[in-house]
Amino acid sequence: MDIVWEYRGHPVQTLYFEGEGKVAEMLHASPEAFAIAGLPLASWFNEKRLLVEGTLCTRLAKGLKVVNEIFHGWYRQCGLLEINASEGFAPTLPLARRTVSLLSSGVDGLTTLRQNRLDYPLGHPDSIQACITLFGINTFDCDKNGPVPARLNAFSELVSRLQELAMVEHFQLLPVYTNVRSLAPHYRYWIKVGFGAGHSAVAQLFQKQFDQVLWASDGDGANPDPGAEHPLFNRHYSTSALRLLDDGLELSRKEKVALLSQWDIGRRLMQPCHYVHIPEAGKINCGRCEKCVRTMLLLLGMGKLAKVEAFAENDVYWKILFQIPVNNRRKALLLKQSIPDLQRIGRHDLVWAIRFRIMLYSIFRH
Repeated sequence: MDIVWEYRGHPVQTLYFEGEGKVAEMLHASPEAFAIAGLPLASWFNEKRLLVEGTLCTRLAKGLKVVNEIFHGWYRQCGLLEINASEGFAPTLPLARRTVSLLSSGVDGLTTLRQNRLDYPLGHPDSIQACITLFGINTFDCDKNGPVPARLNAFSELVSRLQELAMVEHFQLLPVYTNVRSLAPHYRYWIKVGFGAGHSAVAQLFQKQFDQVLWASDGDGANPDPGAEHPLFNRHYSTSALRLLDDGLELSRKEKVALLSQWDIGRRLMQPCHYVHIPEAGKINCGRCEKCVRTMLLLLGMGKLAKVEAFAENDVYWKILFQIPVNNRRKALLLKQSIPDLQRIGRHDLVWAIRFRIMLYSIFRH
């Protein structure tokens, strides 16, 4: 799909979503997917309207207006838009009673799958029957020439690991390739308005195959700070054919890690790593980035780090806490979750380092 700017003078941009084999046959180039992906861009750059070719779901059109008003209320640079469709508005129809979830092999998505298997029998319509995994959602997946070969190779390895999980847990894996992240002007845009819309757009490509998508919460609870993943948004990115449902809002990050630490294949496959740098051969987590470090701290406090094959490390050295960014309130709060268990096992070196790191954030955040 081409994104044409009316007021900003930006060049025409192309947004794509692709699958291979059977996945390609399942994809439906719905106007809803492109409307969701385009809304944050149009609002962020103060366009006057969002016009989508084709017929747009009535429910989604109303939802996008709500999302736009929330963006406008949260961020001064976001403008209010008219939502238009070249062939008008009409409700979409659910064609299947089936559930799909988003899965990257991170803590949140794996927790949603694990909890779902514990809660529902396989034949239940709320049981996850497929999982969508995405390439092109990270800033380093693509460059000006397109997908980065080394990143494609890393994604292929991830897909192979998730195929093993799919066989064990009885679901269909749906790899999708996109350049939606490449359209983001910068990281701030992505975390403020783009992330949730980018993922939700992909989900709406499957509206002929499923009627609900489980969106894993990020462990911040039901009332987190404003941001692109806020639980306010999913119901407004829903259509009459496909609903997006928040999952796991009741679970903290620590509770999620604890659940996965008791699941054999979860211990082998959990991949919280930021993947800023692709881990060396034989490793699926770098063990050095902020997400790896705070996950390892939680596991260490629980006495489970040495049992988690996904990490090559068996311990955490306090100095690493001064090599990771703690530059926002969320990262500080997530680090803080590991303190009680580390105190209990006598790791006062790490407790001191965490508290000192959080103190530095508190001093310099203004």
